[in-house]
Amino acid sequence: MEYDELVIEIESQLARFRQIVGKDPDYFEAHAVMSRNLNQAIHDVAERHGLKEQVASFDPTKVVRCGTTDVHMAIEDMLPPDQYDPAEFVRRTVSQMADGETYVLVFHPGYLDAFILGNSSLTVNRTKEVDALIDPTLRAWLEAQDDLRLVDYRDL
Repeated sequence: MEYDELVIEIESQLARFRQIVGKDPDYFEAHAVMSRNLNQAIHDVAERHGLKEQVASFDPTKVVRCGTTDVHMAIEDMLPPDQYDPAEFVRRTVSQMADGETYVLVFHPGYLDAFILGNSSLTVNRTKEVDALIDPTLRAWLEAQDDLRLVDYRDL
């Protein structure tokens, strides 16, 4: 991918986002397409506009920076559907966190339509994530964890 073309595309998407949503994005990140030029273009555009950048890394032992916070990123939804339980992933990850660590748990929840079924390898797990992420028992379990604080990107 050509750096200059990537910058043009990112600037265009940022402008369209602002037009539709009426505000800046909470963060920039592009984990689906990993390339040196894309990472540099995202960094440069985010810096130019004073926006927060989330560097992608799916090695949960690695620390990356988001805004002013060191974070670990964790993802499992690319596992085969018969091996993936989103609620168990959340519980296990939270239970293994050390004091003071911040984790970004990556999900791709969504409902299936013809486009997704025809164009994505991430299908069944999207619907499993919807069910887990709206499950009041998982939310109650999270809220019962005394040493856990749920945050979003605006807090980083």
